[in-house]
Amino acid sequence: MSVIQTADWIAHKFWLKVDRRGENECWPWIGYKHPAGHGLTTHQSLSILASRKAWILTHGPITIRDACVNHRCDNAACCNPNHLYLGTRADNMVDRWANTAPGERSGFGRPHALSYSDMEELWEMRRHGATLAQCAEKFGIHMSTVARYITVERKKRIARLRTDRLSVVAKVSI
Repeated sequence: MSVIQTADWIAHKFWLKVDRRGENECWPWIGYKHPAGHGLTTHQSLSILASRKAWILTHGPITIRDACVNHRCDNAACCNPNHLYLGTRADNMVDRWANTAPGERSGFGRPHALSYSDMEELWEMRRHGATLAQCAEKFGIHMSTVARYITVERKKRIARLRTDRLSVVAKVSI
């Protein structure tokens, strides 16, 4: 065998360290584990979490910037691709602390607290002087969640306005 290892050989060596069980069961990493319980391995000469490598070997490279490989099963050592999904660090923390049931997690992590139509209603309530507490009570969510939705949407709207304004300025100055 040549010095350069083939992709098949790398995958074979990886899956030897995974206790592959039934399709819906957890597949625990049986190699080295971080004290927090996550499996550790290498990928392209860098240390990475075993679950991340399982995702890469199954689905290909992760092209989304800052994406995390999260577990639907809440088992840090699990490498079953059926239990893994791409999400954000925020999704991971919310799943960890909010006790979102594993079956309720979508492909993008936890379910969103407000739909788009709820967001429009929230904006209308705030425009007409409703307090954060009143909005939170109406939608059955915490005031900080209302504030977060408003802040995130405000940043998006300001960014769009700035982009629009800059494009107008650029056209005028040319």
